[in-house]
Amino acid sequence: MKLYNTLTRQITELKPQNPPEVKLYTCGPTVYDYMHIGNWFTFIRYDTLVRTLIAVGFKPTWVMNITDVGHLTSDADTGEDKLAAKAVREGKTAWEIADFYTKYFEQGLRRLNFIIPAVMPKATENIPEQINFIKSLETKGYTYQINDGIYYDTSKFSRYRDFANLELDEIQPGARIEHNPQKRNPSDFALWKFSPTDAKRDMEWDSPWGKGFPGWHIECSAMCLKYLGPTLDIHSGGIDHIPVHHTNEIAQSEALTEQSLAKFWVHTNHILINNIKISKSLGNTITLEDLADKGFAPETLRLLVLESHYRSQSRFSWDSLASAQTRLLRYKNFAVRRFQLTGSDRLAPPDLLSYLANDLNTPEALAELEAWFDLAESKTLQLESIENAISLIDQLLGLNLAGVKDISDATKALIAKRERARTQKNWVLADSMRKELQGAGILVLDTPSGPIWQYLD
Repeated sequence: MKLYNTLTRQITELKPQNPPEVKLYTCGPTVYDYMHIGNWFTFIRYDTLVRTLIAVGFKPTWVMNITDVGHLTSDADTGEDKLAAKAVREGKTAWEIADFYTKYFEQGLRRLNFIIPAVMPKATENIPEQINFIKSLETKGYTYQINDGIYYDTSKFSRYRDFANLELDEIQPGARIEHNPQKRNPSDFALWKFSPTDAKRDMEWDSPWGKGFPGWHIECSAMCLKYLGPTLDIHSGGIDHIPVHHTNEIAQSEALTEQSLAKFWVHTNHILINNIKISKSLGNTITLEDLADKGFAPETLRLLVLESHYRSQSRFSWDSLASAQTRLLRYKNFAVRRFQLTGSDRLAPPDLLSYLANDLNTPEALAELEAWFDLAESKTLQLESIENAISLIDQLLGLNLAGVKDISDATKALIAKRERARTQKNWVLADSMRKELQGAGILVLDTPSGPIWQYLD
C-alpha cells in the first residue's frame, strides 16, 4: 500500500471516514495581489472536484484557507512577508492589503460561479490555534529556537523525505531553500518568526517565545485540525506545494497527531504561457479584468480550464481562449432554445459524470458534451429535455447556461415581423430586418419549424 495516495481512481470508490461526508481541504490564496489565471485554473479544478463529489452522492465539507500573514517572499523562511512588502509599495497597512485582496478573491469566486467553500478561515483569525500547535510540537521535542524564530527539526520526523521523494542528503545549503547557518538541517523550517527588534510590524502577536508571527506552513496544519480533524479525506493544492509546503504540513501534523494528514492528495499541474510557468514574480500574469477588457466572459476561462486534465501541464494563449469562447457560444445558443419553439423529441442529458468521476477527466467529459450537442442540434427537443441538459451541465461544469437571458419583447416582435415579410415573399424587407437583427447581435435561422434565433457573440 502506498504511504501517500493520489486521486487517480474512480471517485465513486472513495471510502470517506464518515460517509457521506468528505473532508476536503484546499490550500487557498495568499492575498497580497490580484489573483491571476494560473490561480484560477487551480481553484476551478477543485470546484469541479466538489461538484463531482456532490453529483456522485457525497457531501463535501470544503475548507479553503486565506493566507493573510506569514508567507515570505521566499517559500522557505527568508525575505519579507509578502503582504508587508506589498503594503510598503502601496503606502497602506498589511491589514488593508489583506482585506482588499481577500474581498477581490471572494468576488472572483462569485464571478466564476464557484460553489463557495463551507469555511474560508484566515491565518490572522487563527493565531491562538497556531501557537498551541507549536507548543504541542515543542512538548514532543520537534522544535528548537534560533535567532530569528522557532524551527521544526526535520531530522526528528523519519518520514520527512517520503512524500516528495526528497533526497535530503543532496539538499545543499542554499539550494532548495536559502541557507541559514543556525539551522540544524537545510530542510528545517520556521514555525514562528520573531519580529525585528528595530521596527514594529503591522501584523505581530505575543507568544511564549516572543513577539512575532507564524510561519507559512503552520496555518494549514492548525486549521485542518481545527475545522476537519486530524485526518482529511482529500487534501488539494498546486504541484509546486509538494516539495516544501505540503511536505512540511505532513511533518507538523503527523508528528503531532500520529495519524495520516490525508487519505488522498490531489495536485494540479502548472499553467504555461509561451512555455513559461505563470508567476507574479515573472510578471507574466493575466487577471480576470484583462480577460474582460478583451471581451471574454469568466465562463470562457472556466471552459478553457476544463479542456485540459488537472494533472497535465496546461497552456494558455489568447487563441485557445477565443476557441473556448466559440465553444461556449454554441452551448449558450443551445440554452436559448428553451425560450423558443420546442418539439417532441426526447434526449437524455449527456453522460458527463462517468468521465468526471474517473479522476476528473474533464477533456473526455467535454468530448462527450460536444458529441451530445451534435445530436441535439439535429432534433426538435422537448422543453424538458433542454432544461434537464442545461441543469446537468451547470451542476457539473459551472458554466451558468441557465443564466443566459431571453431577448426582449421588441426583438421578438421584429423577428415575427420579418417572418411575416418572408411569408409574403417581401424579400427586401425581410433582408433589411435580418441585417437589423444582426446589428443587435442576433442571428435568425429559418427552419421548417419556424425561425430560431441565436446570439452572435
